[in-house]
Amino acid sequence: MKKRLVIITSVLVVLTGGTVGVYKVMDNAAQYEKSQEIETIPVVDPVQAKEDAETKKREEIDKQQTAKIGGVQYEIAIDERSSQLEVIDVMHNMTHQKVKAEEKWGATPMIPDTINQVYDIVQNSQFERKDDLLAILAKWKGGHFREIDIDHNYFWIYKGGTVGKAYGVMSNSEEETFIMNNFGKEFLNQVIPAQE
Repeated sequence: MKKRLVIITSVLVVLTGGTVGVYKVMDNAAQYEKSQEIETIPVVDPVQAKEDAETKKREEIDKQQTAKIGGVQYEIAIDERSSQLEVIDVMHNMTHQKVKAEEKWGATPMIPDTINQVYDIVQNSQFERKDDLLAILAKWKGGHFREIDIDHNYFWIYKGGTVGKAYGVMSNSEEETFIMNNFGKEFLNQVIPAQE
């Protein structure tokens, strides 16, 4: 009888131990699978994430560069009696056709006719900044727009700008889209081809 009791007890101990052992193995396998899942989650580089966010924001801003903006004027609305500030306002608005800036308000077509009209007004003026303005207009007359963003920022600073500083020059296709959206198709054939 003692022998049977020892055998039964031994069998129970083995079965209990086996059950606990199987449970531990299964639990370890589940934990291992979870650890593998965690390890396969990609680690995000904070610098790369910031660069990606900035790139996405810049792309969105770039899309806005060609959108319709407020304050479009087809005529320059200045003459020989106009002030330096009024002339600079027109020239500033003309640059919006070609520059990239976070915000733009006001646009006047930058075509030979408007450039020549503004040039004549400045040429016959006594403006304090006459030489600077004539130098800028001479570049434009010659089709030299590589520094149009610098020209824009010259006017922007003069006017005390706080929002909308130019940060680049639009491509030809971007400029065409801007013209279509703001001035109309009839202005496309009047654009001065860049000589850069």
